[in-house]
Amino acid sequence: MNFINLPQLVDMRGKLESNGSYSKRTKSITHRVWHHSLTKKDLGGSDAASFAGYHVNTLGWPGIGYTFVIEPKNAINTPNGKRARIVYVNDIDRRTYHVGNSNQFSLGICVAGEYRYDTMDDATLASIAELHAALVKDGIGKYDKAHNEMLGYSWKACCQYNYRDAFDWKGSKTPAKPAPAPEVYTIQEGDTL
Repeated sequence: MNFINLPQLVDMRGKLESNGSYSKRTKSITHRVWHHSLTKKDLGGSDAASFAGYHVNTLGWPGIGYTFVIEPKNAINTPNGKRARIVYVNDIDRRTYHVGNSNQFSLGICVAGEYRYDTMDDATLASIAELHAALVKDGIGKYDKAHNEMLGYSWKACCQYNYRDAFDWKGSKTPAKPAPAPEVYTIQEGDTL
């Protein structure tokens, strides 16, 4: 998996507060769903460990509701420059709670911050772009949506940053999938073998 090799990724699976475990998915992941935490990005509680505590103790969930949390306040120096830490918190095959009836086929990615007021920095934009590119290469999901673009969540102020612009941070385009080869080819005048 390409995402595992990101230098800013920290594997915290099984290390955060929990009360049970999430069940395995019964459907393939088709959507990568982008969230923000609605917590100011530099505050003490704006991280994966705090979100796990809230999801378990306040909401009664088995664990943190996302698969990945990007933490702007925890910058990591990488060979490519500063990057916001990406915390890997749940196995990809787990149906976590983050978007209601769409949990079976969606992967939750939360960027810590309150982006109605916070400004997204380059280290965070780079981590979003690099995580997205790795997930696309790994074939994890086909579509990207904000939380409020998912069925039944149009009322939600999440996410309040332009995740699509972040994918193209400083020109780092997510690799496009090659066009499928045609099944039938009609020989045309001038063709040679």
